[in-house]
Amino acid sequence: MRLGTRIVVVILLLSMVAVPTVAYHQGPPLVDNNGNPTGIYGCTCHGVGGPLNGQPSDRAIVSVSGVPIQYEVDTPYEMTIKVQDANTLAGESGNVAGGFLMSSGDVGTFTWTEDYDIRPAVGTTDEESTARSTSNNISQSDTDEDGEWLVTWTSPSVDNGAVVFYVVGNSINDNGQADEGDYWNVLSFSINPPGTITNADGDDLSTRTVSVGTYENLFVAEITDDQIEQERQLALSADVFLKGNIYYWSSLLFLIVGAVLQREIIERKRGERPSYLARELAYPQILRRGIAAAILFYIGVIVKADGGDAPLWSFAFFCSAWAGYGVYRTWLAMNTEPTPDDMM
Repeated sequence: MRLGTRIVVVILLLSMVAVPTVAYHQGPPLVDNNGNPTGIYGCTCHGVGGPLNGQPSDRAIVSVSGVPIQYEVDTPYEMTIKVQDANTLAGESGNVAGGFLMSSGDVGTFTWTEDYDIRPAVGTTDEESTARSTSNNISQSDTDEDGEWLVTWTSPSVDNGAVVFYVVGNSINDNGQADEGDYWNVLSFSINPPGTITNADGDDLSTRTVSVGTYENLFVAEITDDQIEQERQLALSADVFLKGNIYYWSSLLFLIVGAVLQREIIERKRGERPSYLARELAYPQILRRGIAAAILFYIGVIVKADGGDAPLWSFAFFCSAWAGYGVYRTWLAMNTEPTPDDMM
């Protein structure tokens, strides 16, 4: 393969890495790009490009119901997590789908049923994504259409002091990207240890609902026609951008594969082969490309099995196939009859 052709191929492959930022439908990463815990600092990749530029928004209403005032040791408590858009709650145009990440500081155990898209948070433990319990962080395993999840937290078997929870909720426009149409917020609360609160009045103080978000956004949100139109235009442009990228990269992939197939067909019709390559040069190339193909294929399998986004594992599989094709072309070149010029 000539140097110019190699450069073009490398540029094309590198450009394919520049796919649009995609949202983590299978749950957010354990830490953000700056190495900060997502459970405390939030989903900073969302909302970028909008007025908040990746900052938390009171428009995102995050609430947890069924939270005990104080826990008893080794006792299960059923909690309902909700992530809602204040505009939607006010009857206006807004987001419906959502995601979350919940942390109890590794105290107690979370359990859930398969009816809810919940998983151990990505990068928290070595547990499978299909596990139904964990003592570490949890998140959604897929975007929920109504932003609601039911989870059971079982308190520790001994008095562990006050337990602090962090819940990051992300209200998204569900366009597959982390953009200015998403709104997130962080809710934190604590559960008192056993025997620290007494109820002299006899009122039911066993559980409560905790939430974050402003009263104005939750109850008296007033959305003008201009705001509604602006949101519609933003959603429309995001949809066009996403579909445009999908069509662009798909078309580019088809063109590359089509060009390769065309060359193979033409070479066979004409009885041609690649330019001769000496075996002492071919073997190292075959080894390097074979190793690269195997590693990339392994990465693709791991990412897909872990519920990674399709652009990530499909890109890994494509690069693996491309490296494998390089092995085949090098083998052909090694077995090509040398010309007198090659012998010189």
